[in-house]
Amino acid sequence: MSENLELKSVSELLKKSSYENKKANKFFIPSYQRGYRWDDRQVLDLLDDIDEFAHKTKTQNEFYCLQPIVLRYDDKKTHYKVIDGQQRLTTIYIILKYLQESSKRFNDIKKELNDNDEVKDIFEFCDIEDFEVQEPYSIEYETRTNSQDFLNNKLTEKINDSNPDYYYMSKAYQTTKEWFKTKNKKMFLDTLMESTKFIWYEVECKNNEEEIEIFSRLNIGKIGLTNAELIKAMLLLPIKDYKEQIEFSSVWDDIEQTLQKNDFWYFLNNDLKSETAIDLIFTALAQKYQKNYNKIIEEKYQDNEDEQKKQKLNFKITEDKYAYYIFAHILKTDFKSEEKIWKESQELYRSFLNWYNDREIYHKVAYLIHFKHTLLSLHEKYEGKTKDEFKTELNESIEKGIQNINLMTLRYGEKGIRKILLLFNIETILKNKNSNTRFDFFQFKFKNWDIEHIASQTDNANKEEWISTVLKYVWGINVNKYKSKIQEIADKKFDLFYNRIKKKLKIKEPTDENKDNIGNLTLLDSKTNRSYGNAFFPVKRTIIIDEDSNGNFIPVCTKNVFLKQYSDKLSNMMNWTDDDVENYRDEIFITLVQYKIVYKCDLKDNSND
Repeated sequence: MSENLELKSVSELLKKSSYENKKANKFFIPSYQRGYRWDDRQVLDLLDDIDEFAHKTKTQNEFYCLQPIVLRYDDKKTHYKVIDGQQRLTTIYIILKYLQESSKRFNDIKKELNDNDEVKDIFEFCDIEDFEVQEPYSIEYETRTNSQDFLNNKLTEKINDSNPDYYYMSKAYQTTKEWFKTKNKKMFLDTLMESTKFIWYEVECKNNEEEIEIFSRLNIGKIGLTNAELIKAMLLLPIKDYKEQIEFSSVWDDIEQTLQKNDFWYFLNNDLKSETAIDLIFTALAQKYQKNYNKIIEEKYQDNEDEQKKQKLNFKITEDKYAYYIFAHILKTDFKSEEKIWKESQELYRSFLNWYNDREIYHKVAYLIHFKHTLLSLHEKYEGKTKDEFKTELNESIEKGIQNINLMTLRYGEKGIRKILLLFNIETILKNKNSNTRFDFFQFKFKNWDIEHIASQTDNANKEEWISTVLKYVWGINVNKYKSKIQEIADKKFDLFYNRIKKKLKIKEPTDENKDNIGNLTLLDSKTNRSYGNAFFPVKRTIIIDEDSNGNFIPVCTKNVFLKQYSDKLSNMMNWTDDDVENYRDEIFITLVQYKIVYKCDLKDNSND
């Protein structure tokens, strides 16, 4: 491998003339590279640094130096393959694209004003920046051709979150646009073009394998790269055939895009979505490899504990690049090959896809994942089983988590309530075999959820909020106009106001015995819960119906409760009574009876993990 190191200004990258018979204005992002991922802070830091340099007093020939860009020239394609530096190169492109659009808008306005004799003379005295921007260099992508089209033609539109590339590219453009509102564009452009230089590090590689080795070596120590990106380079290394490399990258991108979908990600995971969602697959597979490898070591050295400790893989899942280190180690020991790792990664993904496409498995896996079961433990139950056998395994796992819970005595604050209420929602959805409705685990896991009393509790910690809620939802009063009056009632007359409202609405509450029972509890997100605190049932009912009609996610059983779908008597829609508590509790028991929950008055032990 030979190398060539020099400095190139940004303007040199835009030139269409050949340089040493090489066209310097065409760049190509290979399939092993991740997409564009710079966030606001990184874009702003670059803009601020160049702007600061533009305003400083400089010595002759002083320039602002960008981090290295590592490239390999492809004679056949007449372009440069970017091995490292894609993020900086793309950000400079986005900045140039914004300045180009800004210049175009300025010239359009100038032409329009010049055609208007009334303002033509005035325009000549206006202190407006006049600048021209060359056409930026081109950036092509080996597999993500849609990203290339977006970057070239749709970058100026609003932020697009339909895929990660579009999101970060459009976000960088909008960040750049906002930053330039108070800046001298011409001064910045002049500095960017002539006084900003890349460290241009050109390498000549014998083959693609050597190129990928360079990429991996350059990026192993960088914080920006994840397990997945390093693993991608690792798995591509032995693939010599170009078509096979393209096929590999296409499959990789398909998996990544599926995992990036909210409904898919949040049925498998409780954590916020990562930039490279495919890390989820590799982490689960690495756990499996580590477990199986260590089991082999235990058997091999069963009479030698010291050798066991020495040979075992002791990486922790919380370690940065956990999966990469596991894979790298087992490749050295010939436990697995790169081809085998990639094959088993795809098999694991297809398993998850099969789970997702089966409505019952989707709900029950997501339920168990929510309550801390691991993907590895669930996949172990799945391997070698039919779908029906796997469903039986899932039911047994769910049952172990809630069996012997007694609905009759289960009370607010005790373990098991959240499990029962979530499972009740899931089984209610699954009862309708003809529906395609699914529980929204994205909304459920993304928000904070409370166990809420259906009928109000009288502990009104925030009296002003309680009064405001009643006035707003019962009488439609604009509470902002009466803040001082509301505060006065809260301070001096709250009990009188409370009792009058209770009498006017003819409020009847469950007995003390039922107030904290599960028959008076439901799931609601914290934001909606805070919006009415301990309001009376008809007020809560109005708010829930309003939230649902506005398209906000309300769990199906919560909605049914406030519509009194479980109640035998619908004559009293203004109250949640002891009868309603009993009817609702009965429905929970009937729906979940397969999981061996208890419905007795004499069992008092509700402890459950």
